[in-house]
Amino acid sequence: MNFSFLPWPFARISLGSFAGGLSSIALIYHEIVLNYQWLTSGEFEQMISLAQMSPGPIAVNAATYVGKKLGGFPGAVIATVAIVATPLILLLILLLIIKILPIGQTTKQNAKLSLRPGVAALLTTSTLRLFSSTLNRPIYLLLAPLAFFLLLNTRINKRPSLGIITCGLLAALTAFFANIICR
Repeated sequence: MNFSFLPWPFARISLGSFAGGLSSIALIYHEIVLNYQWLTSGEFEQMISLAQMSPGPIAVNAATYVGKKLGGFPGAVIATVAIVATPLILLLILLLIIKILPIGQTTKQNAKLSLRPGVAALLTTSTLRLFSSTLNRPIYLLLAPLAFFLLLNTRINKRPSLGIITCGLLAALTAFFANIICR
């Protein structure tokens, strides 16, 4: 099978993922669902849920998942290497440029600050995309404010997994009782 198409979308995703996992969700969606149509929106949501539950960065887990779906084990390896190697190569090039050119601390600080608006836009887009997928299930609309409240609570804030587990258990209990009532 020809895998020459596989590294490029993941290289683009990794280059735009400056702020980490959550900001990369919008980029992953654009490349995987809109650009290449390798996944539907529903499959994408399932893949993101799986990628968030798996250890490791979301973008790496997503690349592995999509690569495996498209090309089996070799596809998973190629997509994963593309998403990891691209920023490493870019960082090595930037390191060489910084060593060769005399760049002041102020310039470096201004360069970092200039990335913030783009990162904020990516985070906002990812948040809205994830939230819009909850609109078709009323229980999630009720659990979202509860999760927000739990994460703002100082006791839970020290252990955010408690808030996530609480909301997960409430969703499971609600689904269980809904099945009993609907029978």
